[in-house]
Amino acid sequence: MGTVVRLLGPPRVLGADLPGPRGRKPWALLALLLTSTGPVPRSRVLELLFPDAEDPQAALRWTLSQARRAVGAALTLGGDPLTCEVAADVRVDVRDVLAGRAPAGWPLGEATLPLLEGAEPDVPEFAAWLHGRRQTLAVAGARLQRAHRRGTPASRVAVRELVRVGEQVMDAGAARDGTAILRGAVERARGLGDDVVLAEALAHYGRAYVHAVASTDPRAIAALREADRLATHEGRAEVAGLARRELGFVATATGDQAGALRMLARAEAAAADLPDDLAAVAYGRGFALVDTDGSAHAEAQLDTAVAMTGGRDRPRAHAAALAMRGRARLATGDDEGAATDVDAARALATELDWTPMRPWIDSLHGEVLLRAGRAREAATVLADARTLAEVVGDACWVALTSRGLAAAQARLGTPREAAASLATATETLVADADVCCWIELHLRDTLCSITAEFDPARASRQAEYLHGRAVATGLTMYASRARPRIMS
Repeated sequence: MGTVVRLLGPPRVLGADLPGPRGRKPWALLALLLTSTGPVPRSRVLELLFPDAEDPQAALRWTLSQARRAVGAALTLGGDPLTCEVAADVRVDVRDVLAGRAPAGWPLGEATLPLLEGAEPDVPEFAAWLHGRRQTLAVAGARLQRAHRRGTPASRVAVRELVRVGEQVMDAGAARDGTAILRGAVERARGLGDDVVLAEALAHYGRAYVHAVASTDPRAIAALREADRLATHEGRAEVAGLARRELGFVATATGDQAGALRMLARAEAAAADLPDDLAAVAYGRGFALVDTDGSAHAEAQLDTAVAMTGGRDRPRAHAAALAMRGRARLATGDDEGAATDVDAARALATELDWTPMRPWIDSLHGEVLLRAGRAREAATVLADARTLAEVVGDACWVALTSRGLAAAQARLGTPREAAASLATATETLVADADVCCWIELHLRDTLCSITAEFDPARASRQAEYLHGRAVATGLTMYASRARPRIMS
């Protein structure tokens, strides 16, 4: 095998006995040069990798020397602007993916691995660039895999591999591309005629779509119902449980808390004694109970979810449970407990490089800061979170971060401007089917609170509408908050 430079997954050089570089920035520099369409100005490298260095030019020279040490004669680096020439007998995985070439010396199945997995330098400017590049590569990698498997007869292995790839692309933050791959897995599974594999593909497609694209999409909901039916008939309780949990999520997102609890009871019956599934049911129940008459029980359910995921190899499930318990504690006024949970969730999301989840967790962090009287810090956190939410393209996160930013701006002395921006967000974002019902009410509640500072009559009208929506959906905490604001 010739020399292969791997930047997808953990970075390394195969087929050559070379020492690794010191630090992460040499790999980051190589990723920047090898995935760019042309030479990269040194000023751009300094901006992305060394924004706070005392002597950025010296830091770049040292990083270049370390990058050359890591790749030897396989790559030639230098110039101004910087270029990276690949030797004739060397293959680079990211170049193959971007060019749509069949891999040589590395497996096709790894074409959708994250760029620089586990080797990301802790520089916010580079992190933003890396997120965008990972999305591009994930989509290109999935396209490469489809192209080189086109015409291959469907099999259990092929369908399950498509599901795995689709989940990887989803994790990279490319929701619509990931769901397109999962939809392809469903189509192949139908042609296969295997109801077990079809149920698996339907459940994963439905879950991805309702979480990342639209929680009320009728095709995704139909896919989950079909997955439940097929899995139940075939005796695949774990797949039926997954479909039921996601149908419970849909019910919660659309304001049907009672329906969510009924569906989660069915999911629990399917889970039997499977710890991961039981933890997911507890999480779903906690989510459904926050902001309702049963909100006192939400934290107990989320305690179970946190405990059951904490001692197992489920870091993402643990981070999600911590974040949701933080939300539940904020709802009941336990600001100190919420701060502890949110800090732990933030640390895990950073460690896991879980970009699609960061806007949600950061919106909670912003609320913790607001409760502590640190409005200026909160505004900075929430502004950054809203930008990331827009990049990720998640309407729920855009709405939540817009709500938090308006609350911070009102605290900083501009309530009229904050109310105007939040009113716009409320009327435009909540009209989108992607936005969960509780998020709509959260925005309306905050809008009432801010408007009451300068226009009580208008706030009263807003509160009356909020009260009606809250009673209709069972999110009674918002009804209780709206009632005192309604003028007699």
